[in-house]
Amino acid sequence: MPKPATVADPGSSTAEHRRRAPSRLRDRTHAPLRRTQEARSRAAREKLLTATLEVLRERGYSGLTTKEVAVRAGLSSGALMHHFSTKAELVIAAGAHIYEEHIKNGRRIAASLAARKNPLEAFISDCVEVYLGAAFIPTTEMMIAARADPLMNAPFQAFMHRYRETMNGIWIEVFTSAGYGRQEASFLIMSTLNLVRGMAINSIWQRDIRYYKTFLKEWIKVARSGGLKNARAEIR
Repeated sequence: MPKPATVADPGSSTAEHRRRAPSRLRDRTHAPLRRTQEARSRAAREKLLTATLEVLRERGYSGLTTKEVAVRAGLSSGALMHHFSTKAELVIAAGAHIYEEHIKNGRRIAASLAARKNPLEAFISDCVEVYLGAAFIPTTEMMIAARADPLMNAPFQAFMHRYRETMNGIWIEVFTSAGYGRQEASFLIMSTLNLVRGMAINSIWQRDIRYYKTFLKEWIKVARSGGLKNARAEIR
């Protein structure tokens, strides 16, 4: 004769397992959905930041509108406002984003075999990408806007300071590891940096990359001649 079915004690581990199972199932079901939403949110943000840099390059800060940025990004104005409540907030986020990319790229160059062999040439490559690359005009537009806007100025100064402090530390280590004294390394970093910055300003109205690169090759010859060993400049 078959045994009657047993009913689990409400307080037993078996009953507890049954009560918890649906909850765990729901968690497993919702986890991929949350990840998908997060991925979509990140992708939308990336599109908005990229579009912001494009509009800044073409129209400048005064000509930038959040509506055009949203259209360029292929998103609605409501989607943009979900991520950034003001034009200034959007532009500052784009600036922070591009300087984080500069740091990543600078680290890559500094860690290369070429940088270990020829740190000055590698440092010049890093500077050229930052100051003569596509991001220079948009970041200059941000800098001018932030100069007179207290709400933009503080965050702009913060990510600029982080960028410069990070890269100074990275490149000092590269130069000194290659056998340069700290004094000579500091001078070469600061003089090269300000040389390329000057070219960047000149490039706004007279863009001649071939001329700049020729000039920089001559600068490398001067540095290699040994005439700068006793030059001094505090790194900053």
